[in-house]
Amino acid sequence: MRDVILLFGIQGSGKGTQGERIKEKYSFTDITVGNLLREKAKVDTRIRDIQKSGKLVPDEDVQKAIEEKIDSLGENEGILFDGFPRSASQLEIYKKLADKYDFQAKAVSIDISEEEALKRISTRFVCPKCGFIAIGPGKCKCGGELERREDDRDEAGIMQRIRIFINDTQPTLDYFEARGELIRIDGMGSMDEVTERILGAIKAYYKELAKV
Repeated sequence: MRDVILLFGIQGSGKGTQGERIKEKYSFTDITVGNLLREKAKVDTRIRDIQKSGKLVPDEDVQKAIEEKIDSLGENEGILFDGFPRSASQLEIYKKLADKYDFQAKAVSIDISEEEALKRISTRFVCPKCGFIAIGPGKCKCGGELERREDDRDEAGIMQRIRIFINDTQPTLDYFEARGELIRIDGMGSMDEVTERILGAIKAYYKELAKV
């Protein structure tokens, strides 16, 4: 059996930051599908062009990237998924993975409004060295220069991603909710406040895995 946390939230909800904080508390390996695909996009122009258009990468590419990552892990190593599955078709991929790798899962949804999402993304800067996310430009703690991600520079593209989330991802949340596996978290407030809510909500399920 493999323990799994699935972290969801509209773009700008802070999934990346909260995922790092969950990893600080629990012994889970992060599988961030977006990062996996961005790495592939560096050598695959087809995937890079799809991402620049604001569309979703085809499911077969997503499944291949995830399976390669899981196969590299220890047999019972816990997994933290960021933003997967994010559509009905990806949910079918998830079900196959859950059966294949014997997942014991809890889905956590960080909820913010569309307006708040656009506001956050429009002011988001990322370190190309370590992936740290901050509001506004400057120097990262690792020494890298914070910059806007290419797919965050076009407001129309941002809004398309938000619409994709609403139209495609919500049904997957409904699936986990119907199974009693969904935890909803208010994503408004400071990062620390949201972290406290998340850790408080999941500790009953993973307290035995928490780092001392």
